[in-house]
Amino acid sequence: MQNKVTQNQQQLDNKRKDWLREAHGLIPLLFIWGAEWVFSAAVDFALYWRDLDWLKQAAFVTAVVASLIQIWGMRKNTGQANEDTERTGWGRPIFVVLPGAMLVAAVALLEAIGAVNQLFAPILRAFLLAIGFVQVGLLLGRSLIYLGLWLFALTVIMGVGYLGYSDVILEGMGGISLLVSGYMLRVWAR
Repeated sequence: MQNKVTQNQQQLDNKRKDWLREAHGLIPLLFIWGAEWVFSAAVDFALYWRDLDWLKQAAFVTAVVASLIQIWGMRKNTGQANEDTERTGWGRPIFVVLPGAMLVAAVALLEAIGAVNQLFAPILRAFLLAIGFVQVGLLLGRSLIYLGLWLFALTVIMGVGYLGYSDVILEGMGGISLLVSGYMLRVWAR
């Protein structure tokens, strides 16, 4: 009985290591978008004194271009991989990017038709990021679950008590959590 438990634990550890290896190409995306979120929060804070909205849009476009370059590089590396190995889907960039692109398009449409106001987007992004951390944490490690729970609690507190500051705080803390998660994944993959 003990031997079977040890075997199951070893299989789970091997799967986790495989997922970490395949997710290694996504780590730069976490750093790119984490930096963009932190920069956008700083620009939102500076908007109280100067009109820097163009700078926020430039940072977003830069992050999109950098992400596309990273995804293109992942695609080339995936094409060179051995076809005999079993793939879990992490290594296929379209499976990673498509849900995110659909989410961005859905939120942009909701904002364009006036279904939501400007306070909705930062709260939705923070909730989805928190849920994503918990989901990925179930596969890769408990620390990501704790990070997701912390961001979820912060989002609830900001939504209930400090809604006017939610764009600056949640973008900043969401960006920092993306940077931290990228660092954790990099350390775990060693």
